[in-house]
Amino acid sequence: MVRKAISCAVTILVAASLIWAANDPWKSKPYQQWDDKDLRRIFNDSPWSKVVQISSSSASTYDSGSLPAEPSSASPAQQTRGMGGGGQYSQPSVPSATPQPQQSAATPYVVRWVSSRTIREAAVRSAVLKGQLKPDDAPKDLAQTVDTYQVLVAGPNMKAFQGADEATLKNSTFLEMKKTKEKLTPSDVKIDRGADGTSIESVVFVFPKKSANGEPTVAGNEKGADFSTSAAGAKINVSFDFSKMEDSQGRDL
Repeated sequence: MVRKAISCAVTILVAASLIWAANDPWKSKPYQQWDDKDLRRIFNDSPWSKVVQISSSSASTYDSGSLPAEPSSASPAQQTRGMGGGGQYSQPSVPSATPQPQQSAATPYVVRWVSSRTIREAAVRSAVLKGQLKPDDAPKDLAQTVDTYQVLVAGPNMKAFQGADEATLKNSTFLEMKKTKEKLTPSDVKIDRGADGTSIESVVFVFPKKSANGEPTVAGNEKGADFSTSAAGAKINVSFDFSKMEDSQGRDL
């Protein structure tokens, strides 16, 4: 009787996991079929995208359930210029968050692993839906080779990064591997400035895929990595789980 109950419980769990996975647009359907709802989830609530609130005293995971149904039109569109495969197309910023009563005013930031196929496909699909790109041209953009890992930090208020330059951000940023505890530092930092040439809209941190001796910087059996960066007292820490960063083609970094 007990064995039968255990077997039944396992079956239910497996079925539940299959249903959950079926709801993941990056696994359940090709990017050409993604709609606005799918894109919002990928950009703000997926294994490749982490949204956090940063206050003067602490940082906590932002509740993605409080995100509006549509990206706020008042929020500036973030761009990952120079990114291979659709990087020139806009991605939604994080909408302004309402501070909790017990907290000081907090600023939301999104941290996206933008070198991944999933985020690149989402950026291209978004451009197609907005009429910025012809559907027939999307595969050409996605065919571009991305030979680095690229992590974007963006938000509706990038004031904390305003006084920082590329060198400063390089020295205060790293990816720490979960398994080996090795730290990978950026090989480059790209600051995307607004039309006025001074305000910062987003920052892209570029990490090498291979070390100086040609070895992969992220091993095939690596479980995940912690991303950390800081500017003007604002420290952003998020954790990426590589086992969940998979699309229909497999591991996607």
